[in-house]
This record gives sequence, structure tokens and C-alpha cells, in this order.
Amino acid sequence: MPSFGSSSGNSGSKAGMPSNISHSTSSSTSSSSLKAIDTIVDEVIHGDWGNGADRKAKLEAAGYNFEVIQNRVNRKLSAVGNAGLEAVAKAVIRGEYGNGAERRQRIEAAGYDFAKVQGIVNQMLAGGSAPTGNLDEVAKAVIRGEFGNGAERRQRIEAAGYNFDQVQARVNALLK
Repeated sequence: MPSFGSSSGNSGSKAGMPSNISHSTSSSTSSSSLKAIDTIVDEVIHGDWGNGADRKAKLEAAGYNFEVIQNRVNRKLSAVGNAGLEAVAKAVIRGEYGNGAERRQRIEAAGYDFAKVQGIVNQMLAGGSAPTGNLDEVAKAVIRGEFGNGAERRQRIEAAGYNFDQVQARVNALLK
């Protein structure tokens, strides 16, 4: 049985297949119809191949080596690093990824680790790296009605990257 080993030496192979394995041994799909590994990796990150077991089944049915593709996806995404994840977290705060289950699905479909992104979001909203505008000025804007009322206020304050509880506490203090 051939050894698949690490994918590190196979970066130039088509279809995510180790160079010592012909495409015909793993699939009836011809190698000429298979896309380059970097193309497939980008498609996986974009969400075109699904998630989890569904992704694995689709890739293997199309003639690709799931492990090689997934390892390359993981390496590419880890290169994003915290700076990239912070950008995603800011987009989450702005509401670009929705809420609840939709947020999780959209973040994972984009190829990011939901727990890591959400952890950064939580840290930002707790005051770790949120926008640093003068809290009094933000509170005064709330009092002027610039952020709406009720649930809308909370959503708009958080979408702007501020901690709602801190802002609302300052609003309450200014109104005393």
C-alpha cells in the first residue's frame, strides 16, 4: 500500500494527490478534468465544497485527496493569523455575518474557526480592542438619539464596536 505521508512535498501535484500516486488509482475521474490544488483550496475556503463529512465526501467523489486538500486549507487559514481574524471579528461586530446559528455557519463557510473569531469579538466588545472613542461623546450621541432605542440601540452600538453595557451605564450616569 502506498504511503501518502505529508502533503508538503506535493505542492505542485494536481488534485491534491501525492505525486507518487496516479489519479487513476484513486478515482475514475481523469486527471485532466481535475483542478489545481490551489484552486480547490480557494474553493473550499469560499465554502463551495461544504463542511465536515459533506466536504470530505464531495472532494473524494470528485477525485481529490481530502487530507491533502484539508491540510493545505488549514495551512492557508493559519497564515491569516490574529490580524486577519481581528478583521473578521470587526466585520462580525458590524453585523456582516449575521447572528446566532447564521453567524456560525457563515464564519465556518468562509473557512474561519468560529470559536477563535467569536472569542476575539467577545474580547473587543468587553473593551479589549474596541474602538476607543470618548465614552462621554458616544453616550451623548446616544442621548441625542443617534443610536435609536431599545434593541436597535444595542445593535447599533455593538455594530459600531462599542460595549453596550459600558455605553449605557455612562448614559445613565449623565442623565442623573
